[in-house]
Amino acid sequence: MRCIPLKVLHTADVHLTPSAPERMEAFRAVCDLTVELGCSALLIAGDLFDTPEAAASLRAEVRELFDSYEVEFFLIPGNHDAPAFRSGEYYGRNVHTCSETAVKWELQGTPIIGIPYLPGRQGVDLLHSSVQGEVSPAIVIMHTNFYDSSLSLLYFSDDMDDSRSAYLWEHDLSDLPAAYIALGHWHNPTLPPVRVNQVQLAYSGTPYPIAKGENGARRAFLIDLSSEGIDVQAVEIPGVPRRETASFFFVPGEERRIMDEIASFLEQQADPEVILDLEVAGWVGSISEEFCIAEIETLVKKYRERWRDVNCGTVQVTGISALPGIAARCLHLLAELEPPAPLELDDLIDPSLKELSQEVIKDKERLYRTALSLLLQQMGRGN
Repeated sequence: MRCIPLKVLHTADVHLTPSAPERMEAFRAVCDLTVELGCSALLIAGDLFDTPEAAASLRAEVRELFDSYEVEFFLIPGNHDAPAFRSGEYYGRNVHTCSETAVKWELQGTPIIGIPYLPGRQGVDLLHSSVQGEVSPAIVIMHTNFYDSSLSLLYFSDDMDDSRSAYLWEHDLSDLPAAYIALGHWHNPTLPPVRVNQVQLAYSGTPYPIAKGENGARRAFLIDLSSEGIDVQAVEIPGVPRRETASFFFVPGEERRIMDEIASFLEQQADPEVILDLEVAGWVGSISEEFCIAEIETLVKKYRERWRDVNCGTVQVTGISALPGIAARCLHLLAELEPPAPLELDDLIDPSLKELSQEVIKDKERLYRTALSLLLQQMGRGN
């Protein structure tokens, strides 16, 4: 076990491109964070660039950025930018890269192993051959899918050919010596890191939220190696906006209330540090599809400047005349049903249960609309 302390920071999937300068600013914030935390190096687990063309366009700017820091950078190719590293391009005096095979470096006595994105089991084979026999805890950088073996049926069917993708299974790590595997490829961070015997591994996620679903604060991982072992902590990247999702579903007869809810949310929950993905779907009866979509677009335009950005996408609302037969019949049945008779509450001993039952009786209309909403959602969003 090593006794010389070492701290490094782990990020991945920056996807730099000239058309998105905000990603470069987020990456600069990660580099600054590396220095502020007293780290000796920054690990970049693949897809620094969005495309090989982006790499060619931004190489000089990135090299200048790397050279402005007195830390080491360890960088592997991802599936998006692999060709950018096959010709030995120079990225700076303190930058270490690999191309099509694994490379082993050493930083203050700690082995650091870079494994590029490789299809199928090639990366796993390189992982085993590179790490086995290491006495000191190693740091491995990989760009790959990681799957929990117990959930394998969720990922692959028996006849599915997954040989074209890089993948790593939980059981691949069970016999490895102490190591931290810095992962890239999945865009949301693994919180907390996964532990398999002596190995810890995690996805850092993107420094800047790129696509829908990359929600929450953006993070990097601080890896602290000492005589006590490997300590891994998630650290928020300062100054980078969060991405969040808000969903609303229209129910016939409740169009005005739901529209008011959308307006209230956009006004009261507005945050200049949040990129909002607004999802709107459902069925409308008292207003037309066109009117509904136009009003939502007006609301988004009105409140967008209060957020970092609002992405509305396609509003998936449909008039109830388009409901399939069974859905239309259920809708009519629900509308025709008489409310249930008041419950007998005298036998209820628990006061909290009695109070809840009284609230239910008072608000049958809300319960009816909730049931209708759930029914229509189960039958599919309007399209």
